[in-house]
Amino acid sequence: MFVRAEFLAGAWWQLLTAQWVHVSWLHAAVNLVGLGVLLITFNGWVAKRVLAVALLGGYLGVAVVLALDAGCAWYAGASGALHGLLAGAALALVLDAPGAKGGRLRYLGWSLLGGLALKLLWQHGLGDAPGWLGFATYTPAHEAGALGGLLAVLALHAVRRPRPAR
Repeated sequence: MFVRAEFLAGAWWQLLTAQWVHVSWLHAAVNLVGLGVLLITFNGWVAKRVLAVALLGGYLGVAVVLALDAGCAWYAGASGALHGLLAGAALALVLDAPGAKGGRLRYLGWSLLGGLALKLLWQHGLGDAPGWLGFATYTPAHEAGALGGLLAVLALHAVRRPRPAR
């Protein structure tokens, strides 16, 4: 678990480990189900390496916001990284939708990105209200995770893109 006082006293590894621990078994189960749903949903539409990059980008985005947000006293869970997976996978559909269904998949990608943006805006306005799991949701982790997933997939797309011959 990330605990700001311990982090400031030198427990830097909490930036990396906080997303692996959860507040309760229900919290862990919900995150695990969310991961499964996202992986099943994007299977066959988005390459596994792209999904991994999106999840890693979300994970790193959360770590950055934990380090920088002095107002965050504690954090646990993987929901921020899962927002990165969703955002990155949706962007991958927009950028690289495969085959004859590419147009529909690009539309789905844009729809998912729009829905995620609306969800994050709505959630941002809730502040520290207790979430449905019984504790306050740290919404900056969701926002940072989504941004991290987007940036990671954009970076991967830029690196993979064939360059024109000179």
